[in-house]
Amino acid sequence: MKVSVKTNMSDIERRVRELGSQVTFAAAVSLTRAAKDAQAAIRAEMQRAFDRPTAYALNGTFMKAAKKTDLEARVWVKDNPFGKGTPADRFLLPEIYGGKRGQKGMERALQAGGLLPAGWFAVPAAGAQLDGNGNVKRSQITQILSQLQVQLKAGYESRRSTSAASRRTVARQGVTYFALPEATRGLKPGIYLKRKFAHGSAIRPVFIFVSSTTYKSRLKFFEVGQAVAETRFGFHFDGEILKAIATGRLGGQR
Repeated sequence: MKVSVKTNMSDIERRVRELGSQVTFAAAVSLTRAAKDAQAAIRAEMQRAFDRPTAYALNGTFMKAAKKTDLEARVWVKDNPFGKGTPADRFLLPEIYGGKRGQKGMERALQAGGLLPAGWFAVPAAGAQLDGNGNVKRSQITQILSQLQVQLKAGYESRRSTSAASRRTVARQGVTYFALPEATRGLKPGIYLKRKFAHGSAIRPVFIFVSSTTYKSRLKFFEVGQAVAETRFGFHFDGEILKAIATGRLGGQR
């Protein structure tokens, strides 16, 4: 989302032309502040649109400030991971535009290990343990990858289940994870857990493999951001002009 006096604020552009180049500083400051307001409004919109969004998702946008030589401020989605997480654009852009989401780190690892068909996705099922934000717990994903002997490079550390310590952990927990790349005996492709009891065992799906995942547009990124930016820019701009007049800097002393 871009906010500028050239492309989407024609009335403000006219005022800048009338007052002269000495107010470009006021315009740049006002654009930057309006973009910050828009970024905060988009964050609030995430909290409305999503169920218990993580702090990582809420902090998934960045703001580029305007300059006197470039009267444009920008708010957009981060495309580089901070920390060991997935880049925000991979999961936010489908929520903005709709369509398919990108693959997650676990899915890429399963695919590299030959357990997930190329281009497919792993969707949480009944056996998935969810955290307070509605995401599958990192500890369960680590345990799954360890037992499946799949090493995920982007942030997860897993021990191969062939180690003595891992075998003791599996025995203590009484849970075994296994993957089915293809449908078998009435079970869909996916990752399952098998839990042993005193008199038998039970199998539950943790992830189901699907060929596509389609999102409907849920995040009103442009609608909310642009409306707030345009409204707040006029407020900030008027304040900066009055400040310049009061300090005698409107005549070119800035």
